[in-house]
Amino acid sequence: MTEETSTPTGEVAVAGRRARLLELVYRVGIIIKGIDGLIELVAGLLLWVAPGLLRAALAPLVRTDSDDETLRLFIAQYAGRLDATLAAGASAFVIVFLLTHGVVKLVLVYCLLKEYRWVYPYALAVLGLFAAYQIYTVIQKPSLGLIVLALLDIVIIWLVWREWRTLTRAARLSAA
Repeated sequence: MTEETSTPTGEVAVAGRRARLLELVYRVGIIIKGIDGLIELVAGLLLWVAPGLLRAALAPLVRTDSDDETLRLFIAQYAGRLDATLAAGASAFVIVFLLTHGVVKLVLVYCLLKEYRWVYPYALAVLGLFAAYQIYTVIQKPSLGLIVLALLDIVIIWLVWREWRTLTRAARLSAA
């Protein structure tokens, strides 16, 4: 331990850097969730109005020749399943699922980035349900890509909970 971090001022500085890093990770994670929601929304809309266009756009992704096994699994997981659904004909359930999933994520991301404290419990519940579904899917059809996505969702849930706790504490201190 250095001289600087052993003093109370140094400990505060380290804690401040850690808090800023966690805040950055939280914001980046939420933005990634928003991008994911936007992709789902666009995919749902395309499946609804122009399924052939989405299938043509996914074809190069599904047939990737990447040497990186993890990347191939991720692409196969994300694009391959949607392509298989398209080949079988997209059901109304898939379209409604993608549309609602995308809209819910986008609304949650907007509210979380605006720091509306009332939305945090709802966000934790919804993200928890999404994670539970992913864990169920991992149990049914295990894959490295799904496991990584489920773990990332669990980290996002923890970060949302942490941010909510931080905002609630700050609100209490400012009210006192």
